[in-house]
Order: sequence, then C-alpha cells, then structure tokens
Amino acid sequence: MMHQPPSKALRALCLALGLAASPALAQQQESTAALPEVPTSGPTPPPEVTPANEPSPAAPLRPIPNVRLYLTSLNLFRVNPLGLETQNRLVLQKRLFDSPSVVLRDTFVNAAASLKVSPASLKVGPTVEIQPVALFNLRASYEYTQFMGTMGFLQSYPDPLRDFSDDALDAGEDRAYSTSGHHFMLEPTLQAKVGPIAVRTKFSFEYWNLSLRDGETTFYDPFLDTLLAGKGWVYTNDSDVIYLADRWATGVRFSGVWPQYDADQGVSGSLKANNSHMRVGPFASYAFNQDEGTLFNRPTVVASVAWYLKHPSRQDALPFMFVGFAFNSDLMRQR
Repeated sequence: MMHQPPSKALRALCLALGLAASPALAQQQESTAALPEVPTSGPTPPPEVTPANEPSPAAPLRPIPNVRLYLTSLNLFRVNPLGLETQNRLVLQKRLFDSPSVVLRDTFVNAAASLKVSPASLKVGPTVEIQPVALFNLRASYEYTQFMGTMGFLQSYPDPLRDFSDDALDAGEDRAYSTSGHHFMLEPTLQAKVGPIAVRTKFSFEYWNLSLRDGETTFYDPFLDTLLAGKGWVYTNDSDVIYLADRWATGVRFSGVWPQYDADQGVSGSLKANNSHMRVGPFASYAFNQDEGTLFNRPTVVASVAWYLKHPSRQDALPFMFVGFAFNSDLMRQR
C-alpha cells in the first residue's frame, strides 16, 4: 500500500466538502431513508414510498401528498479516492395518480434546483424527474460547472493515455487551473421489491462540454475518478441488491464508470484508451426515525466498502470506503 502525501489527503478531503456525489453507493437518500444515494465513483429514486420501501400489506399505507416542496441533503466522507462532499436539492413534486395500486401509487413528476459546491468546484442547475410507474424513474439534469483551480483541480491533458494516479495528480498539482463548462445527465432507474428484498439499477448517460487549455482534450474528474473527454460522453451504472428490515437496510452494490473517447481525443484507429473502472462491495444504513412532514425527516447514516474489480491505479490498493449522513426537510405538503 502506497503512503498518501499530506497534500493529497488535504486536497481530496476539501474537494468533496461542498455539495453532492456519484458511481459509489451516489445519487437515493430522498427516495428511501433506508438507503441514501451514494456517488458512483458520485441519482435517485423518488421520495416517499418506493418499491424499495413499500410497507407490508398488513401495515397502513403511508399517505402521499398531492403536492410537496422539500429539501434533501446528503453529506459523506470517502477514502480511495479521498473526499468530503455535501449534496442539496430543493424539490417541488406533484403526484401523478391517486391510486392504491402498488404499481401506480408512488408516481410523480418533479422539478428541482441542485447545488454542489466545494473548495475546488461549484455545480448548480435544474433537474426534472418523472416516475410514471413505481418500477421506473427517469431524471434529466443540467449543471453549470466551475472549477476554482484550488486543491489541485482542475488538471487536463492532451489525450486520455496519461497517468492519473494519486501520485501523478500530486506531482501535477501546480498545473491546476480554473475553468468552467456544462454538464448534462440523463439517468433512468429500474427498481422492484419482493418481500424484504429490493433490487435497483441506475444508469447515467452524461455529456461534458468543458473549456480546457489549448491542445488539451481530457481532464481528471475527481467525482468519477477517471479521465473524461472535455467534450464527450461518460456512462455509469450503480446496481443494488437490498435487504430491508425496519430501519435497517443492508446489501451489495456494483458500480461502474466507462468514459468514452474518439478521434477528438486522439484515440482513433489502433490507438485505444481504457480508463473505465468497476467495484463491488457491501453497504449498510440505519434511519434514526421514519418521520414525514417535518423539517428533519428520516436522519440516516450509511456506510460502504467496495473492492475494485478493475481500475487503472487502484485495483491493488485499499478498497473504496465511505460513510454518509442524509436527511430531508418538508417545507410544504398539500393533500
């Protein structure tokens, strides 16, 4: 195991201090107190009852408001890569169907304002989300992104065939500079529950348009922990198998990140670059209460450990680890 220099720890710790996460265990706190969202590397099933936390037939159904205004917050600390983050969204939600059906009961459309901020970056933008049936959720988001040039971020390169290990990032810290750009995301989620077992898989299709220095086409994204095209796509997936028991949720998560490159990044023909990574491991969460309709709903702690199945520089190092705290606040509920 390689020792991590103090500058690296400080940079990564401060990097995440701000707003929101990803493919680690990234974007579920508002949908179920049992399992807050954990960033992939850095979305979110819906608030209220979902197939992952539907009460048993013997239990009374939780009433779902017709209109709801609420705030969600997730704060987490992670290791390998290091980071401390906070995510916040202000959401206005409208119920689609007033139905007792398991499939149609938890259906909605919403619009939200999202803020992600840290000493290294600022991300802000709108989100729209629809869940036409309980088994399927679709979210579309835009973020204006500003990197401050602090804590060693942002670093960019002429092509994706570069070393972006922790040591290489520390060595290039003086090359960091401030820049801005645009980040678009489309995130479909499939989810279901049988008895106490829930399954969920979330895909993310992301497009970046970031202003990089002349002659440089890729950049290191500390959230996804890989080199991304300055103008191009990246795909991610988080898949969970969850066991639900009252306030506890335990399970296993698979996370994957697959950056896409083309001739604009100089990797056409026989020259290829593969900076994808995958990891898998257990998680657990505990909700201190399951209250609704207050300013401090469902405070939940969550922790996870995941081992890298594939990574350009972390596969033989420490596992990915994180702990987080999530809650939501109801500001308005209309029956």
